[in-house]
Formats: sequence, C-alpha cells, structure tokens
Amino acid sequence: MIIEGAPLFAAFILALIFLALNRRNGNSRPLPPGPKKLPLLGNLRDMPSSFQWIAFSQWAKQYDSDILHLEVAGSQYIVLNSYDAAADLLDKRSSIYSSRPHATMLYDLVGYVSPQQAIECSRINPNIVGTGILLLMSYGEDLKAHRKLFQQEFHPNHPSLHRPHEKKALVVFLNGLLETPEEWMGHIRHMTGSIILRVAYGIHVQPNNDPDIHAAEKMISVLNIAGLPGAFLVDTLPILKYVPSWFPGASFKRKAKAWNGILAATITPPFMKVKKAMKTASAYDVYKMRNIQIHVSIFFQEEEEIIKETAGTMYEGGADTGITALRTFILAILNFPNAQREAQEELDRVIGKERLPDYDDKDSLPYITAVTYECGSPLYPFPHRVDTEDTYRGYLIPKDSVVIPNVWGILRDPSIYGPNAHEFEPKRWLIKTNGGEWKLNPDMRDPTTISFGFGRRVCPGKHMGLSSLWINIASLLHSFNITPAIAKDGKPIEPRVKYVSGVLSAPAPFECTIRPRSDGHVALVKEALASELEG
Repeated sequence: MIIEGAPLFAAFILALIFLALNRRNGNSRPLPPGPKKLPLLGNLRDMPSSFQWIAFSQWAKQYDSDILHLEVAGSQYIVLNSYDAAADLLDKRSSIYSSRPHATMLYDLVGYVSPQQAIECSRINPNIVGTGILLLMSYGEDLKAHRKLFQQEFHPNHPSLHRPHEKKALVVFLNGLLETPEEWMGHIRHMTGSIILRVAYGIHVQPNNDPDIHAAEKMISVLNIAGLPGAFLVDTLPILKYVPSWFPGASFKRKAKAWNGILAATITPPFMKVKKAMKTASAYDVYKMRNIQIHVSIFFQEEEEIIKETAGTMYEGGADTGITALRTFILAILNFPNAQREAQEELDRVIGKERLPDYDDKDSLPYITAVTYECGSPLYPFPHRVDTEDTYRGYLIPKDSVVIPNVWGILRDPSIYGPNAHEFEPKRWLIKTNGGEWKLNPDMRDPTTISFGFGRRVCPGKHMGLSSLWINIASLLHSFNITPAIAKDGKPIEPRVKYVSGVLSAPAPFECTIRPRSDGHVALVKEALASELEG
C-alpha cells in the first residue's frame, strides 16, 4: 500500500473514523478467511501495492481457500481465486456484482469522471449518474447505454467492421520490420494505434510521432498507475482528498494535478476531428461517423457524450492491451524457441510460402491459437463491487465490498492447467487426432472466458482483440524469425522474464532480433503491402 509518506498518526486516526462508519453490526455469519487483521488498520500493511495477484495466490494456498477476505482501514475486499468462485458470484449473481468501486484517485482527483460532465448529464437525464469510459462505469443506465452502442456497432457477427483495418495496419507493420527491424517496438505501437484510430474514428495516423497515439500512451500510463486497487491510500480513505497538496506526504495530490483531465485531452481531439470532417464530407463511414450522423439533427449533449466516450472506450481499452499482448508473445518465443519452430512447421504445412495467413485459416491452425491462449490477458481485472449484502458458501460478503477476480491465479490453477501451469506451453490446449495432428482440446476451458472479464462486465471488444492478436501472431511467425539480440561481443543476450506491475502487467524493456525467414517471405510481405495500397 502506497501511503505516500503520510504521517502514521493521521492515517491511524482517519482509519479509525472510516472503520467506525463501516463496522458490521452483530452479524453472526463468518467472513471468508484471510490474513490476520490489526486493530483499526486491518490488513493495511498486508495489502501489496504491486503484483497483488501473486500475493492473493499465495494466501489462497496458505489459508486453503479460493475466496479470501481483507479489510483495509474499513474497506472490505473479497478476492476470488478460482473459476468456480468467480463464475458463481460474478456470472450467476451478476445483477448485484456488476458495479465498480469508486476510485477516488482516478475519478475525483485525476478526473476520469468529470464532476461537471456528471452534473450536466444528470440535468439532461436523471438516469445518467456519471460519465467516463465504459470500463470504469458503475452499473446503471449510463453503462447500459454505452454497452448497447458498442455492441451494436461491433457485433461479433460483423467482423468486416474491423478486419480490413487490422489487415492494412498489419502489412504496414510487417514492412516496417523489413526496413527497420531494430525499431520493432515502435512498429508495434504504430500498428496497434492505427487499428484503434481507424476503427473508432476513421483517422489515418501519421507515420511517426502521431499526436493521437502519443496522447493514448500518456493516458494509459496514468491509468496503469492510478487504476490499480490499493495503489494510493486515498482510495481507501477518501477523506484524504481534502488534504492540501502542500501537506507532508500529499504527493498524490500533486500527481493527480499533473494528470488531471488527461482522459478528456485524449478522447476529445479525435472526436472533434470527425465532427470537423463531417462538414467537409471527408470522414470515412466508420463507427464515429455513422453515429454522429444519426444524431446530428438533434445532437443532445447526452447522446454526444455517449458516442464520444464509447469510442474512447475502444481507444483506451485496445491501444495498450494489444501492444502488451504482442510484447508478451515475443518475450515468450525468445524463451521457448521450440514453440516458434512448432508454430512455423504448422504454418508451412497449412499456409505454405505462396501467401500470408488469413482469418479463414484459424480452424486449420490450432497451434497458433494455442500460442495466442498462452499469451493470456495483460490487463489486471478491474474490481467489481457488490451492491448488497450477500452470502456465499456460508460466508458473509459485506455490502459494497470490492470484489477482485484473481485472473492471474485462476489461469495458473494446476488442477485445471497442469503442474506446469506457470510455464509457456501451448500444447496444454491441444490433443492429437487419430491421424496424429493437433486440434484444440474441447475439455480445456477456453482461457478467454476468464481473461476478458465476467458477467455483465465482459469486455465488449473481446472478439476484435482476439482477432487482431491471432492474425498478428500468425503473420509474424509465418514471415519472420524471432531470436535473442546479439551483444557487442557477438554473444546472444539472454532474455529475462521480468514484468512491471500495473493495471497492464507489461514486460520490462527487452531486446530481440527479428529477421525475415527467406527472400520469398520478403517478397510476400512487400506484395501484400502493394495490394493493400492499391485497394
């Protein structure tokens, strides 16, 4: 827990007040097991500020329970460490487990939910209780309106809305690797940003240092720090938000001031570009354009905000998750070269050397799908909030508890995924047919039913994210070899598996070498780019 240097006596007094306000009154049902709690402070000292998922998994073993309880200065936390527990509560009881806890740092201080927007929106429609991005909204009419619009425009049965943009960005990415392979990280960022901006806004990004991509990176970096539960004491003790910024230990206030308004500064400029393009008839027939046209004659602020924020949800939810997933893939391939060889054997057998992989090849490339599964989800699951007191397996779940599904731990459950659940092993998802070929094992639970959220908070862009990651991995392995970088002394640099904690648990910076597999593959990549440019 980051106390940001706040005087201990102040934290102690505030915790006492908060605890007194939130104490249970005479309920005889036991709470789930968990670390021993100190008087008043509870588990304040136990709650980690980084890599929480590892601590949660360790506690699950220590207390022999897949459901844990922690109390941090009066705030109640319920951690779910198994699929069954997560599905029972977040899926089957989604009517009361679909809200979000109020993140004081992110919402009130950083401005992810603008108070002025909330006031104006509630004036127009009393059912709209706040504004912001879909990922962070509490359950209610506002969330339903955003999800409806998102699902309407990006239904899984209409991949033509995003796949053409994915393919165009992909061939530009592959050609970038031919020309400047040492800049592979920049090429990944450009490709991912290009897809999101094209699909959400119809905007062509600049080849280098595009301002919209740069703005998205800044926004994600703030969310990555401020969005992690327990990262700032003010989230546990909201009264601290009234502490002046000059007060000893109030550096969180200065950080919040520097970050304030970053969401609006990111999602408003591309929105305004599309509105301007409407007047000159230069916008493309994409999500943003269609929906602005629908409402252009009436154009209530409520509808405009929903449109802007729904596109912003895609912008924020897809920009850095795609980057992190590809970096995770590359790091895994560096450490497990056998997986690269087996994947390329499948690609050579099914695709050959006369064309690049396509979406229709997915059923014939189960090993590539298994590799995609192994990359997992880099996004730390945003916590849920239970709206009313509940009982589960005889345990009390207090009202307004913060409920965290430990996706990292669930996807590493050895009882489901084997004793090597912590290793990169695509074959865990496969079985051999009578003919000796691999196919996906239908008895293995699809990890994407876990990594993309539960219940009414499942990521609405799930199918697009999976589609993009799959075609990127298949195309990259088909045309290129990924090997360790070479040091000045001519020896390979051993890749280290090291991650940086945050909402997006991303690999620490690392080096690699990416080279085309043959001259024939080079020609294929160049031909694909020429074809896309002609189209």
